[in-house]
Amino acid sequence: MDLKGKEMTPEERKIIIKLRNEGKTLREIGKIVGRTHSSIQRVINNYTSSKSIISKPRSGRPSKLTAREKRYVFKSVRLNPRISAFQIENDVRERFKKTLHEDTIRKNFEKGWASWPCCSQEATHISCE
Repeated sequence: MDLKGKEMTPEERKIIIKLRNEGKTLREIGKIVGRTHSSIQRVINNYTSSKSIISKPRSGRPSKLTAREKRYVFKSVRLNPRISAFQIENDVRERFKKTLHEDTIRKNFEKGWASWPCCSQEATHISCE
């Protein structure tokens, strides 16, 4: 069972901690779980330092728009599919006092803003007028 590149589930981490407390070596645990001994060591070190088996949140830039604001943008596109990114930019600036560049709006619609949990799959096209 080769799980290279896959994040460990909390259940896997529980099993690793349990086996370590039973006195198993890192390599023995690795063979049982199907992971490398270095991955097992990382889980154990994280557990001893934080006393938690839950993953820490990933770093990254916070979104400029809240879920409510994203819903508003999608609603405006759904109501008027021919609306331009420039019009959306101006609307967001006036309504929410936030600046978004029209290229950012266009790119994110192409990239999949429709996969936002707050939005439907309907409004994936935005005109570049």
